Amino acid sequence: MKSALRFALLSLFALFAGSGNLSARELPKSALQNYVPWKDETVHTFENLLVQHEGRVKPLYTVARFTLLQFLGKSAVSFETQDGEQHKLHYAAWFLDVLFRGELAKDMPIFVIDDSEAVVQIGVSPKAKRDRYSYNELLPGRAKLSELSAQYAEKQDQYEKSEKDPQYELDRIEGMILTLGRNISSFEFLVGQLGFARQGDLLVNGNIMPPEITELAKRLDTVEMIDKMPEITVEQLVQMIRQPAGATEEERMFSAASRLFFFHASSARGLNLFPPKDPENEEWTSAGDLMLAGLASKDERPWVKEQLAGIQGLVKAQAEGEPAFHSALQAYSDKQHEVAEARGEGTHSKLEIQLYRGKWFSNSLVCFIFAFVVMAFSWLTPGSTMGKRLLFLAGALAFVGLVLNVYGITLRCIIRERPPITNLYDTVIFITATAVLLGLILEYFTRLGVGTLVAVVSGVLGMFLSIKYEAKEATDTMGQLVAVLDTNFWLATHVTIINIGYAAALVAALIGMVYLTGRFAGLFHRHENPDFYRLLTRMNYGIICFCLFFSLVGTVLGGIWANYSWGRFWGWDPKENGALMICLWTLVILHGRMAGWIREIGIHVQSLVLAIITTFSWWGVNNLGVGLHSYGFTEGVWGALYLSWAVMGVFMLMGGIVWFMERGAKSSRTATAPSGKEVTA
Repeated sequence: MKSALRFALLSLFALFAGSGNLSARELPKSALQNYVPWKDETVHTFENLLVQHEGRVKPLYTVARFTLLQFLGKSAVSFETQDGEQHKLHYAAWFLDVLFRGELAKDMPIFVIDDSEAVVQIGVSPKAKRDRYSYNELLPGRAKLSELSAQYAEKQDQYEKSEKDPQYELDRIEGMILTLGRNISSFEFLVGQLGFARQGDLLVNGNIMPPEITELAKRLDTVEMIDKMPEITVEQLVQMIRQPAGATEEERMFSAASRLFFFHASSARGLNLFPPKDPENEEWTSAGDLMLAGLASKDERPWVKEQLAGIQGLVKAQAEGEPAFHSALQAYSDKQHEVAEARGEGTHSKLEIQLYRGKWFSNSLVCFIFAFVVMAFSWLTPGSTMGKRLLFLAGALAFVGLVLNVYGITLRCIIRERPPITNLYDTVIFITATAVLLGLILEYFTRLGVGTLVAVVSGVLGMFLSIKYEAKEATDTMGQLVAVLDTNFWLATHVTIINIGYAAALVAALIGMVYLTGRFAGLFHRHENPDFYRLLTRMNYGIICFCLFFSLVGTVLGGIWANYSWGRFWGWDPKENGALMICLWTLVILHGRMAGWIREIGIHVQSLVLAIITTFSWWGVNNLGVGLHSYGFTEGVWGALYLSWAVMGVFMLMGGIVWFMERGAKSSRTATAPSGKEVTA
């Protein structure tokens, strides 16, 4: 049915697209000139509505958040009305406008274009080099955008099928146009979600639609049409849409009505607001799916009409004013939550809103940044009372940042009823928390300031990465689990333990950077404290031992899990090889130290090699596209990995310079007698 529906939808749009583009002078006057914001209580009621999205029942608040991130890259849209008044809409308020005041939403600048050449190619007059555009501003190039998007999507498919043949790779502008085309289509479907509940409301501007459909939309009640149409399938409906040559007036009217019905049914798919009739069925449905189901079965029509009438009631109440709309919205939300809770779904929706509204991870980043600034000031007065107080304050701020991070992780665990790690995003915030905790523990026992520095830098880098990753992916980070991960026991054991090992390896690298920076700087001012550097070496040695323990245990547990899931303990999968490389390299470091092959500088340089192996195992193997662990692909990650490896390479070069200089100085001392006379070697 879904494949037939996709085919029918493409056929329908082909029938409707015959009238071409709108010219710039035909654009309607901005509807935002009289914009009236929603009241807070209305927005809060709306955001609590439940929807099943990406396999999980969640508040509409979450869908709104990631939808706006996908379009705009931000969590709020700003615009100025013609009277000069500034408005900044949170994503829930924006989503409320999209569904219930679509004409206003079409004028909001929510589509980011990074290069104006992309809009030039679709025939739209550009603004700045990088700017935001509204749907109505891009509307003159809609047909050209559809054409180019389809062309570039096919090219991208060829790129994947040809195992990434460079001749099929999209260039920068082509990628922007493809992304813009997909975002515009998603926006159109959102605006059209409730079109069935309004007479005369179509997905796009009326002059793109055939006149007979536009006029018919003003007279017909789409929901009432369900009772009046015969019991037919989607395939049969498509045949009715295509009116035969020489059709009678009655046949033309019926064909037009069928097209209108199918248009609304197709536009209203994707937002699954309705719990299923069957308690055993786990899949929620959209208004469009309900309309098609009611069309196919007369037995389903009473229940279908009852569900759709709830949305019609909201639309009618919205036309009566915000007080009536808020009351209707509250009643609808209460009823929906009652049904969902009886099914055991959506029980943590309010907690999920608290998670995102609290901005725990963003606030955690702010604490770490302030901690770094305070610590930097402490370096201006090293060893003084003021310096020690500033260092303590930096540690306290880092601890607050850790608490905020851990609280956010805890909320995510409660919402999903899962252990803390289920996807790549979870690994970022968890590894950050672990690294910060290890740094603060080191500081508690050493009181050198190095532990605080490790904690602060780990917090800044980790939380910044988590926010950038979420914005880049623009998708729910608490989505449906990959099938092999769908087990709480192994998530709580193997995955958690192996990520603690990752965190320890990265902490070892940070300590190594501190050591190598100090020793390299010591080549120029010769004010080194040998005891300080020996203590750093002992710290790093202990962290590497800690890393070995958790990496080894985590790898063994991973093998047991693989045997449970795939029927073999070890299969030389890239992810397994990455874990093995971490274990082997920690053993190389420890055995090299015990045998005297490497000393202080060697330990710290090798800790950077360990970090390179760890980041490759953490991020790189997911992007290889092979093996059973290739489910975490992240576009653009190789560039970030190469940059991080280059930075660590610079520190290793510094270590090599220090070692070479020390070796030269030692040779000079050996070749010189205590009396100052030279002797033969």
